[in-house]
Amino acid sequence: MTALAAAAGMALLSACGGAATAKEQQGGSGTGSGTAGQATAKGGSGHGRTPFTATHIGGPTTVIEIGGARILLDPTFDRPKKYPSGLEKQQAPAFGIDKLGRIDAVLLSHDQHDDNLDDSGRALLKDIPAVYSTPGAHRRLGSHVTGLKSWDSRTIRTSGGSVKVTAVPALHGPDGVDRGADGEVTGFVLSGRGVPTTYISGDNASVKVAAEAGKRIRKQFGRIDTAVLFAGAARTPAILDNAPLTLTSKDAAKVARAIDPRKVVAVHTDSWNIYSEDMKSLVKAFREQGVAHKLVNLQPNGSTKRLS
Repeated sequence: MTALAAAAGMALLSACGGAATAKEQQGGSGTGSGTAGQATAKGGSGHGRTPFTATHIGGPTTVIEIGGARILLDPTFDRPKKYPSGLEKQQAPAFGIDKLGRIDAVLLSHDQHDDNLDDSGRALLKDIPAVYSTPGAHRRLGSHVTGLKSWDSRTIRTSGGSVKVTAVPALHGPDGVDRGADGEVTGFVLSGRGVPTTYISGDNASVKVAAEAGKRIRKQFGRIDTAVLFAGAARTPAILDNAPLTLTSKDAAKVARAIDPRKVVAVHTDSWNIYSEDMKSLVKAFREQGVAHKLVNLQPNGSTKRLS
């Protein structure tokens, strides 16, 4: 995203109002079995309400602090560069790994594409106590990655309680398309006692898939407090004739209407050459759908926004 576009997005959003570690304790191969494994986060005080915040570092890369745990989404920390895949990172992350602080778990929507896991992010994974992703990511990346099938869960234990991580369906392209291993992706939901139920779409492009996941989430975990939507309408001519591989701005707004979270954090709209729609177009779409009041003004500049 250009500096001008970022400034425009910030102005529109404002107008809308919108050193401890964790140790995973698991059995088996690391692939999802439906039985909750555990990671133990030693941060947090255990007294009073724990912070619920989001820090956007750039692209999809976001830190969610919730239930006493610090959770990193899709780590991308490379400086601007071109990749053999044809993807190009055009903007540096807000800060580097050295400023990241304690991370108790990584939620990785998928490992196949540089804009969700770049070279620096890939190297970082082995230093993280718990990494949750797809079964394919487990096979490709190794035993330090736990592959979860849809609706499989693991639990991060914190000094103040626990955060349950559940994989949910996602579709990396238009409805009805099966991209095989290259398109295997997952979303997540975070839940637990005293934990705001949080839906993370991952690289999903389907309103239908998100809406169906939302129905089950509401039934199983209660109303969705916050939705983290990967938008930007990622496109590449080499895949599906340039069809969107993540939510368009209009579809992100439709998802917000369908699943009706209290707040929406939109990411995955900046820093990479394949994102065809920016925050400005997303704000416009949310206004048109009557859901602009749900948008959180979170810029990819490393600032932290309190969500509750």
